[in-house]
Amino acid sequence: MSIKFSVTAYKKLRQDDFRILNAIERGMSQYMYVPIKEISRLSSISLDKVEIILKKLNYLGLVQRQKRAYIGYILTSRGYDCLAIHTLVKRNVLNSISSTTIGTGKEAEVYIGMTPGNVKVAVKIHRAGRTSFRQIKIKRSYVGDRKHVSWLYESRLAASNEYKALSILYPKGVSVPMPIDWNRHIVVTEFIEAIELSCVPELPNPASTFEVIIENIKKAALLGVIHGDISEYNILISEKGPVIFDWPQWVSKNHPSALMLFRRDIANIAKFFRRKYNLKINIEKLLDEAEKWLMT
Repeated sequence: MSIKFSVTAYKKLRQDDFRILNAIERGMSQYMYVPIKEISRLSSISLDKVEIILKKLNYLGLVQRQKRAYIGYILTSRGYDCLAIHTLVKRNVLNSISSTTIGTGKEAEVYIGMTPGNVKVAVKIHRAGRTSFRQIKIKRSYVGDRKHVSWLYESRLAASNEYKALSILYPKGVSVPMPIDWNRHIVVTEFIEAIELSCVPELPNPASTFEVIIENIKKAALLGVIHGDISEYNILISEKGPVIFDWPQWVSKNHPSALMLFRRDIANIAKFFRRKYNLKINIEKLLDEAEKWLMT
């Protein structure tokens, strides 16, 4: 899903429109579809005006209407986009967002954003609905034991989790993108001019790059953060060296699966460098050392 349509709709919204979207968001914690009367109550806007605004929001694709036992509304992903963008604009974090992605994964899209000071930033929008709910529950520890998790809330949890990891790691010198802000399902970080490790034609010194990556995985673990999904697809190679990104699935070093995930992260990178650059890496020895790091 492109943010282009959300941004187009966002530009047509007024303050009362955002009040209605916010009221629906709040009401969704209690209702499958939020009744019009409840939207009116939560927004403190008259019922007649609410009905007019809802027609506009429905036309823009920001809400979805259902009419069964009663008429009710829920937010669409575009409506959620607009609420998050609105908050980040009010905080003077964002001024604009590119209409095309610079990166797309199974559960997120990344765009270029500009701040009011004309500084380029990376805008990551989590889209948990790209993967089945069952798989999300299995793979993502931050869902916990919640029995009913909406896709919008799941995306918010992913963004919150990622921002938390970056906020722990970046100040301590781990090579990750600098976190700037987050709201709902959107995380804003510094923009890094770089190439994904998987796309780099040739590294001038692959052994040194490998050592730096392993050292950063170790640093993160010593800070209690296990990435859990490291591969050549979420490491950037910049002028300053490798940068590890994509942290929504991280777990603490006390997590029951921490050791297994930690070993897998290291093995994934070691196998990549051994395969592509013919590095002589004793993976088993490296993994044995990794266990000692984790116990530190």
